[in-house]
Amino acid sequence: MSKLTILTALVRGGMTPIAACAMGGNMMCESRMLSDIVQGDLSCSAKSKQYTADVDAGRRTLADGSTGYGLCQWTLKSRQKKLYDFAKARGVSVGDETMQVNFCLAELRGEYPALWEYLTTAQDLYGAAARIC
Repeated sequence: MSKLTILTALVRGGMTPIAACAMGGNMMCESRMLSDIVQGDLSCSAKSKQYTADVDAGRRTLADGSTGYGLCQWTLKSRQKKLYDFAKARGVSVGDETMQVNFCLAELRGEYPALWEYLTTAQDLYGAAARIC
């Protein structure tokens, strides 16, 4: 998935184009829009690849509550657990980009309904970015 494809998926998922750009900007700042990146690994090096492989193989837990991971740099233990469960239920890697975009949308709808409602009608880029942050 390219950066443009991520934005398109967010719009298809129900966000306005402006809200999708705000979310994309947040993802760019958080992860450079790389879905298998570990917090602090600015180049998405072998460290991030190994971390993802270890989580997928069950050699380490994603839900450690201290290391951000993925497009949105999910860090809270409860959110990481939900991301992990979402990936496993779909039979894909925790680093799968499409799955993470879908998880982001599902999480917004389910856990942050007021923010989601705003993002479905947002016409102010600054306002949308501020609310997402």
